[in-house]
Amino acid sequence: MGARRRILHTSDLHLSSTDDGACRSLQAVTELAVEAEVDLVLIAGDLFEHNRVKDDLVSFVVKRLQGLQRPIIILPGNHDCLVADSVYYREDPWRGAANIHVIKALPGETLTWPDLGVAVWGKPIDSYSGGLQPLAGVPPRGGEARWHIAVAHGCYVGSVPHPYYSFQISQEEIIASQRDYVALGHSAGFNCICDGSVKAYYCGSPSLAGTAAIVDLDGRGVRVTRYSLRK
Repeated sequence: MGARRRILHTSDLHLSSTDDGACRSLQAVTELAVEAEVDLVLIAGDLFEHNRVKDDLVSFVVKRLQGLQRPIIILPGNHDCLVADSVYYREDPWRGAANIHVIKALPGETLTWPDLGVAVWGKPIDSYSGGLQPLAGVPPRGGEARWHIAVAHGCYVGSVPHPYYSFQISQEEIIASQRDYVALGHSAGFNCICDGSVKAYYCGSPSLAGTAAIVDLDGRGVRVTRYSLRK
């Protein structure tokens, strides 16, 4: 059956400066990652409030995440999207952060950790407009990974597209992904979106709702637990 794997799923911290309350939420998230002994951390968009944040904040965040000494996957969201002046294109603050992996391939990309048996696919938001479909183009499951995860930042619309919502994610796209777990970002609250053959959850914003999700993967399948963060 293989060893248990544990993932911390977070999103929407909306960090804007080193002295705002959201930085205390980041500390709470990293403390939970250590206490829960997670194998990797998924940040499903909007780590930063905008792309104009100062380098001292970025350096602070990188140092905090480096200290976890385990893989960190960051998906650019709609606030910190992957435009020309994106915070994720700055070289100096991110230099040497070997355990931090920012998803930058615009069509989407898969990151694999053979030692963990985990593969993570994601597609970054690359525009402030809402035309992109965050789960469109998920490739078929492949390779030798035991667990296949998708990370997406957008608005869940069920089976009927919404005329005004941006970055829409449908129930059909979630099921068609054939992933074991879909880590969603963009919503402030913790919410189970799909609990069938594919499990999909919003983890909630640490800064706004004070929550994060711990995802356990083992012989019994996928189990998701809501955690309240100490801030």
